[in-house]
Amino acid sequence: MQERRQNVRVRPTGDYNIGIDFGSGIVKVQLSVVNVAVGGVAVVLEEQIVGMPAGADIQLRVTLPGVPRFETVASIRYTEGRVGGRCGVHFNKLTEAQQVALSRAVSELLERGFAV
Repeated sequence: MQERRQNVRVRPTGDYNIGIDFGSGIVKVQLSVVNVAVGGVAVVLEEQIVGMPAGADIQLRVTLPGVPRFETVASIRYTEGRVGGRCGVHFNKLTEAQQVALSRAVSELLERGFAV
């Protein structure tokens, strides 16, 4: 199988947390981040996402160290398994400031040696 990844992935750490919340309105679910890249994240698959097709757009709230939490739209790239599996999402509409913040987070974790 040919590797399709275009960007290096890193794992968040306890002292450098990256938070991803999914949902709308009052009900939001904090997703466990498996790894992060400048283009998107892999998260642990939760019940609210199971069954969503590849290409579906979802609203996410992203928390990165040192920047205010922001909302963005992401597309589901894949889901593996059921609840507890993995889901990969691609950030579609990051502003330039959000992209810079995400790139900074990935670079910081890469420098710390947390590449996947």
